[in-house]
Amino acid sequence: MVIFLIKRETCLRMLRCKYMVNLDSYNQYEIIMRHPDKFMPADRAAAELGISRATLYAYVSRGLIHTSDSADDPRRRLYSAHDIEALKKRKNVGRRPRQVAAAALDWGVPVLQSAITEIAEGQLRYRGQDALALSQAATLEDVARLLWDCGEADPFDDVKAIPTPWPQPLLDHARNLPLTERCQALLPLLEVGRVTAWRRDNRRLWPGAAAMLRGIAGACTSSQPKTQAIHLFLADAWQTDAAGADLIRRALVLQADHELNTSAFAVRVVASTGASLGACLNAGLSALSGPLHGGMTSLVELLFDELERSGDVERVIDERLRRGEAIPGFHHPLYPDGDPRATCLLPNLPPDAQRDELLQIMNDTAGQLPTCDVALVSLRRSLNLPRGAALALFAIARTVGWVAHALEQKLDDKLIRPRACYLGR
Repeated sequence: MVIFLIKRETCLRMLRCKYMVNLDSYNQYEIIMRHPDKFMPADRAAAELGISRATLYAYVSRGLIHTSDSADDPRRRLYSAHDIEALKKRKNVGRRPRQVAAAALDWGVPVLQSAITEIAEGQLRYRGQDALALSQAATLEDVARLLWDCGEADPFDDVKAIPTPWPQPLLDHARNLPLTERCQALLPLLEVGRVTAWRRDNRRLWPGAAAMLRGIAGACTSSQPKTQAIHLFLADAWQTDAAGADLIRRALVLQADHELNTSAFAVRVVASTGASLGACLNAGLSALSGPLHGGMTSLVELLFDELERSGDVERVIDERLRRGEAIPGFHHPLYPDGDPRATCLLPNLPPDAQRDELLQIMNDTAGQLPTCDVALVSLRRSLNLPRGAALALFAIARTVGWVAHALEQKLDDKLIRPRACYLGR
């Protein structure tokens, strides 16, 4: 593939350079030259799919392709390029079982049934409730009760939901470990195993799950877990004010779950074996640590560091591209119109001219919008939280979703065991 590096002004006049950054698949970063429009006319849409206009209209009526009015002619309809690409991929896979199975592991067709989280038409819903609306006032504990399907029960009020404090020397020793490893080292020592034994009714597991959530928050801040609301606990540990605490609350709610992402899938695989809830969370933490997933926040931090040192956003972006490097934290495959978690959180942060310039340049030259990773790092820097707090927020919030997936998978009572397509001799 030939890569052209051209200035932003030239991009705006010509084909434009579009950076494709896959949030959970860093090895798929690439720079491609393509038309930036999000919609295309009927003749082109039909040609892309190799179908007649009548079939195209049938796809629209079935909700497979979204349309929009044309700015030039209100009587003319335009068709979603994102939906066209998705249908092309599905058509290429066809109905051959091996191809379907292989495609399912790469942002492909759904492979598991779940009633926890829905991502559709650019929206994020927790058990049917808009996550963005919930973030206006709900706490992480509220979302936990919702995702764990607790009904009227409140596992956070149960005495079993209060973790046993760690010996202080142990906590001090673990302080120097990387965040996910620190959580993995301290989590088994909360002494909540008696309420997290797996072969129990979910209602018996909720208090242990609540204790583990508090324990993860304590481990992420290298402090003893407490019973106060998680966002208030974090605000105290990170020494921020009431406004900062509310931003932390919003971020936690928005990150609580994200359907069948890599760490959630890892949790479900472990849960399907009958392993303990602690083992399931351990799997989620392991998956989260990689730079293709939660570790993406560290790459965004490095980008912001470079922008701060340079003071010239456009030059930094141009030089990174010239070196063949990616711009982390922009474009999410599930959100062609922008990650709603970032859209919801970023406007509530204190103004930052450099951040705004970065977002504007990426949008103008690439048509790429920020992901939640950019939003979390921006929050961390705006509130002057400790380095690594973005990943901490991710891990604490996502613990709620991991528990929900583990409990749901337990009820399914089936071992997740896919087959491999052997390619050797």
